[in-house]
Amino acid sequence: MEHDLEIPVTYKGQELLFTGRLATFTYGYKLYVNINGTDVVFERDDEGNLRAIVPDNSSNPIPEKGLIESVIDVFKELQVL
Repeated sequence: MEHDLEIPVTYKGQELLFTGRLATFTYGYKLYVNINGTDVVFERDDEGNLRAIVPDNSSNPIPEKGLIESVIDVFKELQVL
């Protein structure tokens, strides 16, 4: 099952809004967030921490690490995942 959502992020003094989707599976769930054309997957690792999986796609630039960390901070604030 999937649910669409919008993620408001403040990064470098700018208010940004990213689209995403929450995908639920039998064993858990993942958040897919489109960051400037790149679909980044957010999930819990084996220790329970949030991690981001960024595809190696040469057609779109890899999002800045700080921007990804800002998205994770929003999830932590909302206690998502």
